[in-house]
Amino acid sequence: MSRERILEGRTLSYQKIVLSVSGRMMRLRLKRHLAPRTVRLILDALPIRGNAHVSGNMTYVNTDIKSGLERGRTEFHAGDVAFLPGQRCICFVTGPYSTKKPMALIGTTEGDASILRTVGPGDAVDIYEETP
Repeated sequence: MSRERILEGRTLSYQKIVLSVSGRMMRLRLKRHLAPRTVRLILDALPIRGNAHVSGNMTYVNTDIKSGLERGRTEFHAGDVAFLPGQRCICFVTGPYSTKKPMALIGTTEGDASILRTVGPGDAVDIYEETP
């Protein structure tokens, strides 16, 4: 699909993307107003492929995205999607999560996020733009 066609599917406030873990899929909603620069860099980097890492109530995937901290916070809830700039990770929160390293909230999961609780270390992760 052409880049122009994909751009047509974006809205001003959010962008739906897809997270696929070992063949199981769920939708994410990246919200531009939460961290505009970081969300733009993530969208420009799609598709992102990597392996899952699990740390307590957080599953994350390493990226090559270089972005500073935008509106950092240290408390997160199930369904939050965040970016950890120091480690260049996109993080998916599965339960209450506190961190000493501030992260930028960039979006939320849509629908049933139970897939995230079944992810194991090393599982294949793909993040890509939902096509209209």
